[in-house]
Amino acid sequence: MVTARMRACLSCLLPGGLRVAAALAMLALLPVLGLSVAHAMEVAVLVSEPGGRGQRFVEALDAALAPGVHRLAGAGLAGGEADTALLGRADLVLAVGHAAAERALRDSSRPVLAVLVGLRDLDRLKRAHPARDLGAVVLDQPLERHLRLVRAVLPDAKRVGVLLGPDSVVQLPGLQHAADALRLQADVHEVREVADLVPALDHLLFAGDALLPLPDGLVSGPAAARTILLTSYRHRRPVFAHSAAYVTAGALAAVFSTPEHVAVDVADLLAAAKEPAALVRKIHSPRRFDVAVNRAVARALGLVVADEQVLRERIADGGAQ
Repeated sequence: MVTARMRACLSCLLPGGLRVAAALAMLALLPVLGLSVAHAMEVAVLVSEPGGRGQRFVEALDAALAPGVHRLAGAGLAGGEADTALLGRADLVLAVGHAAAERALRDSSRPVLAVLVGLRDLDRLKRAHPARDLGAVVLDQPLERHLRLVRAVLPDAKRVGVLLGPDSVVQLPGLQHAADALRLQADVHEVREVADLVPALDHLLFAGDALLPLPDGLVSGPAAARTILLTSYRHRRPVFAHSAAYVTAGALAAVFSTPEHVAVDVADLLAAAKEPAALVRKIHSPRRFDVAVNRAVARALGLVVADEQVLRERIADGGAQ
């Protein structure tokens, strides 16, 4: 079982940045789990910063990872003191956040699995380190999952305006296929600079039943989000977002994954993997997700929206009612 000592070591990875754990307590190898000593990996956990999402992820991973699967060891903070010897010998570096992934790729030659990063971050990391073994569990939802939420909330919708920016344009090739699967027409507009935002919104919101702005450095910033929400109100069209904060700010609904969701996904991947290569050969979308709805916005738009549990079930079933 996961010991109290191990939990104490995990927690001291993060608080206050005053000190960083040199290592986590080793997990006992239990034969009943079917993993031999030869298959157990040493996983160095490097976090970007103390507290916040990283701490939530590490604590949830501690709780979710089955005993005896692999050996976890705390490698410290990306922006502070880190255990370079551990980063150099571990079978796998689990980099929690973008800064941790950057440091792991710079200071270690070991395979890296990045978590709590976006597709745009991962693209930059791959371009900067093209020869490295780098995999990830990204925060970005599959395109079809976003569109399933639209279908679940607006069963009669026919056209969805999709707003892309310089980062999210990489998702364009898969967008039409995802829309076709849900019998939706995707009207796509790429914004290259801030001045293009309002004209693009006026076009998409005039013609479409809803707006889907995908996560992007240009499109997702606070100023851009405010413009998107104000313009959508003027057109009386709902916005489907990618975070609970966006819903709180005024989007109608969002599908997203929390650090806790990602931690359980990573625990599943670690349990199934017998070697690092199995974890860094591909980019994993989050399997677990949640839904948020702004009921005040729904009322203002005259929409009756099912509760979140029903929406989660509809998304899992393909978006159909």
